[in-house]
Amino acid sequence: MTKTTAIAGLLAMFFVASAPAQDSQRITALEKEVQELKQRLSRLEASPDASEKKPTAAAPSEDVASLSNWKKLKTDMTTSQVRAILGEPIQIDGGAFVSWHYKNGGQVRFITGRVERWSEPRK
Repeated sequence: MTKTTAIAGLLAMFFVASAPAQDSQRITALEKEVQELKQRLSRLEASPDASEKKPTAAAPSEDVASLSNWKKLKTDMTTSQVRAILGEPIQIDGGAFVSWHYKNGGQVRFITGRVERWSEPRK
């Protein structure tokens, strides 16, 4: 019995002693992965989507408040597609979540370069 208890004690000490080393290695690996993801996100936010096709739609109406233009919007549209429909925004805010603001309070919100939602301008 004493031999079994001694072996069990040694095994317990081994597992307890090795746990912090494993945790440290895991934390280091996770920190490295987070840094790589941050760098990747920065590159994606800094450069326009190279695969995004240039719009072939007709030039947008000068009156971006026209509801007919806003009715053409769909979720998952690209920034180029929205620009072809509504024209240039008067203000752009954000980073990963980007909001384009138009006159009369119209707003389009993008997540990773795609339309997530919008609110039509007030009359």
